[in-house]
Amino acid sequence: MLAFTGILTVLFLSSLNLTVVGSAMPRVIADLGGFHLYAWAFTAYSLATTVTIPVVGTVSDKYGRRPLILLGILIFALGSVGLGFVQSMEQLIILRAIQGIGGGTLMAMSFTAIADLFTPIERGRYQGYTGAVWGVSSVVGPLVGGFLTDHLGWRSVFFVNLPFAVLAAFFIWRFFRLPAPGAKGRFDALGAALLAGTVVCLTLAMSWGGGTYAWGSAQILGLFAATLLLGGAYAAHSRRQERPILDLRLLRDRGIAIASFAGLLMSAGMYAAILYLPLYMQGVRGSSASGSGLALTPLMVGLIVTSTISGQIVSRTGRYKWLINVGALVAAGALFLSASLSLSTPLWIAVGLMVLLGFGLGPVNSQLTLAVQNAAPREKLGSATSGNQFFRQIGGTLAVSLFGALVNAQLAQNLGGQLPAAATALPTQFQDAVANPNLLTSAQAQEQLGGALGKLGHTELLTPILDALRAVMVGAIDHVFLISAVLVALAFVLTLVLPERPLTARPVKAKDGAVAAD
Repeated sequence: MLAFTGILTVLFLSSLNLTVVGSAMPRVIADLGGFHLYAWAFTAYSLATTVTIPVVGTVSDKYGRRPLILLGILIFALGSVGLGFVQSMEQLIILRAIQGIGGGTLMAMSFTAIADLFTPIERGRYQGYTGAVWGVSSVVGPLVGGFLTDHLGWRSVFFVNLPFAVLAAFFIWRFFRLPAPGAKGRFDALGAALLAGTVVCLTLAMSWGGGTYAWGSAQILGLFAATLLLGGAYAAHSRRQERPILDLRLLRDRGIAIASFAGLLMSAGMYAAILYLPLYMQGVRGSSASGSGLALTPLMVGLIVTSTISGQIVSRTGRYKWLINVGALVAAGALFLSASLSLSTPLWIAVGLMVLLGFGLGPVNSQLTLAVQNAAPREKLGSATSGNQFFRQIGGTLAVSLFGALVNAQLAQNLGGQLPAAATALPTQFQDAVANPNLLTSAQAQEQLGGALGKLGHTELLTPILDALRAVMVGAIDHVFLISAVLVALAFVLTLVLPERPLTARPVKAKDGAVAAD
């Protein structure tokens, strides 16, 4: 149990980072500029995490979870310190990628370690606890992030990770003493490079398409071609490897395949809420960073409740499929309803939709991992669990890239039609300032534009300009929720055919002769 406490602390550390940064990012871009790079602050972290997860999962099957968890904590902490001193969005994106390497290591090892510690019938309960801890940290994160941003500045939010990093390292070093599984096979460096190249090319294509470059441009088509080429090369290469980085042969099991792809689609709904609800609250509704943090709290409260309850139900009944089915259906419905958020939506409705979304996400997130671990052989537990996390991360990374491109495209296409005629006739030097979404999150930018308009005798235009920006932004955010709702609905359909295998509570011999839970 002390080892499990260390795992929970690691999960708290990695999940706290996501929501703390989410509340602070609107203020970060107001200070550093670069709204067009807003999504990349998250994409860089997710991309690095996505590439890291299958690598460390495979390595851990040979060398054990403990050394990799400690290494992940160190990298994560160093990245956090560096982020507190960044001077540009480009620096922030690079350091977020470094931090993502540590975060990916922690994520992959935490869920795999639970399967090492407990029998299948127990895993449901303890996976539920991890969902609850993730939810608690996600409630605390926005509140802490919003408070620090409003009172001490956004740089302070990156240092809040450090005390938890020290605490997590202590528990893992002192109490997590399980022997390494000792799986055979060498590290597949070529496979790691091919897989990383595939993920990077696909993410760049999804991020730049429709924004930086047209979808039919040579750059985007070239990136998609590179994705197919590198992905095909990896698939062919991995078939010849004893221990590939991402073992695609595990997808021959219908349970692992369905749970992995359903997790990929479910990630879209979660990332849409975490990234764009704070932007809706601060950019559209004009709340403070603390206020946007409070807006995420109902989502996480709903997630905590259903994640914990579902874990208890699974451990008592041995049944998990129906919980996944119901959760996916509820999440899809909540996202469809969220696509109707507007400038005048009452706050209590937005809060209620977030609670409903949390109710749906709670059992799905925890029990899909259980379904994969229950289907995987003991000697490939790390690979199977990290593979499941990989598909969730790739889903989240692609969703963030797609949503970011969508929001930027909507702003570019629709803002001119919303602005008053007098604003479109302003001198050229004012056009960039008028079309800058930073106006919605930066009081200083609003004051500067108001002063400049006053010199031209058009002080009255400031309010219509802000109203136009808000109208276009809320329309773009609604599109994000609608697309994510469709993806989650597809996940629900997939989970209907998920095979449910019985959960047992007896220890058996693993193939290497060690006693393992199976």
